[in-house]
Amino acid sequence: MFLVTGATGNVGSEVVEQLLAGGEKVRVFTRSAAKVSRWGNRVEVALGDFTQPETFVQAATGVDGIFLMNGAMANEQFREVIAAAKRAGAPRIVFMSSLATSMPESAIGKLHKLQEDALRDSGLPHIVLRPGGFMSNTYQWIGPLKSDGVVYNPMGTGRSAPIAPEDIAAVAVKVLREPVTPGEVLELTGGEFSTVPEQVRTLSEVLGREVRCVDVPTEVAVQNFIRSGLPPAMAAAVGQTIEAVRNGRTVQKTDTVDRIVGRPPMTFAAWLTKHAARFA
Repeated sequence: MFLVTGATGNVGSEVVEQLLAGGEKVRVFTRSAAKVSRWGNRVEVALGDFTQPETFVQAATGVDGIFLMNGAMANEQFREVIAAAKRAGAPRIVFMSSLATSMPESAIGKLHKLQEDALRDSGLPHIVLRPGGFMSNTYQWIGPLKSDGVVYNPMGTGRSAPIAPEDIAAVAVKVLREPVTPGEVLELTGGEFSTVPEQVRTLSEVLGREVRCVDVPTEVAVQNFIRSGLPPAMAAAVGQTIEAVRNGRTVQKTDTVDRIVGRPPMTFAAWLTKHAARFA
């Protein structure tokens, strides 16, 4: 039995699907059973909230491993969740951190680094996954794409190697089922570098129609994040990551997906084709 947190997200939902496809029993930790109803009786539902650690103790009891996302937790709350996992019998944890931990100036990186340290200090058996930018971040394009036929680009011509949520999940499932060295840190990226203008051209090809790419300042993107409901501090932190891409500080590519899963990561074109209906 494996416990999955963040099961309604782009990565967590893929972890659930891939565990089920592999014949594993899955329990999901959620505040709302309705949000995970798509899986019906294929999963166990553990109702709870990270702000109530005792609910996490109950959810984690009797499982072999946990896929853990930080859920935007502050460091102290994260430590309480880790302590709850220890009380539940100390199952193995696969923690989804961030490649931003390699950027000392990044608020997102600092938060994840503190949480990695808390997990390491706990003595729990664990693996840390540090993915870079997600291909699914392009879902932020959908609103202006549908209203204006435009993708607004705050990253300029900065290059990165975004990774598909499916590939992050594939690595997570692999190390949940077949643990690698405890305490190992796995950095995850896609297999190809690209810029946002190049990605938009790929989107145009997939959709069969022209999509314009319009450069905007980082500050505009941050304000748009805030208007869409992201807390200002988090929006500013995302803005730092955008600036890092724009200034060429995220040009990193790893072979982790190939090495752990045994196949190359999905290309951006393949991922877009799979999810084209969301952009149409």
